[in-house]
Amino acid sequence: MNDDYLWDRSGPPDREVERLEKLLRPLAQGRARARAEGTTVPRAPRQRSRRLAGLAVAASLVLAAVASLVWSVRPSPHEAAWTVDRLAGSPLVGERPIAGRAVLRVGGVVETDATSRARIQVGNIGLVDVDPETRLEFRSSGESQHRLRLLRGTLHATIVAPPGEFVVETPSSTAIDLGCAYTLSVDEKGAGEVYVTSGWVGFEWRGRESFIPAGAMCRTRPGVGPGTPYVADTPEELQSALETLDFGAPDVTTRRQALDVVLSAASAGDAITLWHLLARLPDRDERARVYDRLNALVPAPGGVTREGVLGGERTMLDRWWSALSLGDITLWRRWTQRWSDPGAAR
Repeated sequence: MNDDYLWDRSGPPDREVERLEKLLRPLAQGRARARAEGTTVPRAPRQRSRRLAGLAVAASLVLAAVASLVWSVRPSPHEAAWTVDRLAGSPLVGERPIAGRAVLRVGGVVETDATSRARIQVGNIGLVDVDPETRLEFRSSGESQHRLRLLRGTLHATIVAPPGEFVVETPSSTAIDLGCAYTLSVDEKGAGEVYVTSGWVGFEWRGRESFIPAGAMCRTRPGVGPGTPYVADTPEELQSALETLDFGAPDVTTRRQALDVVLSAASAGDAITLWHLLARLPDRDERARVYDRLNALVPAPGGVTREGVLGGERTMLDRWWSALSLGDITLWRRWTQRWSDPGAAR
C-alpha cells in the first residue's frame, strides 16, 4: 500500500483504496446532491428500505475495513520514520547514499564521510545538522521523547519542544534538551563536548550532573561523565585547571593546585563554574574555599548559609543559582528527578 496516497493523496493511487473509494462514492454523492439542492432524500418504501439497510450494513463493514486498514499502516513508536536531507557529498542512511532525501527509521544509522553533511527532521520538534565524519543512530521516537545516539563526530541540534523531549546519548554522557540549540561533539575515544547557544542542556552520567545554559560549554569523558561547565570565553588557564579537577587529578596536591588556579582566575562571569564545584568537590575544606570566592563575586541571597551550602543543602544551592540569573533551575530538577526514577523511560 502507498502510505502517501492513503493519508493525503500525494502519492500514486493505491488500487485497493481506489476500489473502496468507488464502492462508497454513490452513498456520499446522493447526500451531497440533496444538501446542495436544499432538499431531503425521500423516504423509501419498506421493501426498498430493507435493501438500503442491508447496503448500509455492508457500507459500515467496508468503512470498518478501511479504518482497520488505516490504523494498520499508522506507524507505532518502533516504526517511526524521520526524513534525512543531503546537504553535501554522499551521506549514508544505513549503507545507501542519500540522493536527495531519505527515510530514517528506528535502529537506522546516518553516517557522513569527510566531505558530506546531512540534515535530519526530528519529528515535528526540530532539526539536527550532521557534520562530516559523523555516525549516529536513531534510537527511539514516541509521544514524549525522541532519542538519538551520537557514536562519533558532531551534530548541531535546534529543538523547539517541551523540556526533555529530545535526548542524545553519547559514550560518556546523556544530553537532555531543555528547549535549546547546541553543538555536541564526540571523538573516537568517546570523549565529548557540548556548547549551548540558546536555552539549556542537562548532561548526566550515573548521577553525575551538569546544567549548561546558553553561552556555556561542558566536557565529558568515558568512565567519568560530565565535567564542570564554564563560559565559552573562559581563560585557557582556568579551562586547563578544570580539566585537571574533573578528569586528571591523581592526588590531593595536584587537585588543590588546580583549584588555586580556578579560584584566582575566576570572575563574576565564572559563577556557573564555582556553583557546580560547590556540589562536586569531595573535600569540605575545598568546598569552603569555593563558597568564599563565589560569595565574594555574587553574594549569597537571603536564606543561604555557609553551613547549609557546605552540607549540600540543595534548596540553598538552587536559591543561589536563581541569584545568578542563568535560567530556571526547576526545569533541571524536574529532569534530574526523572533520570533518577527507575520507572522513567530511558
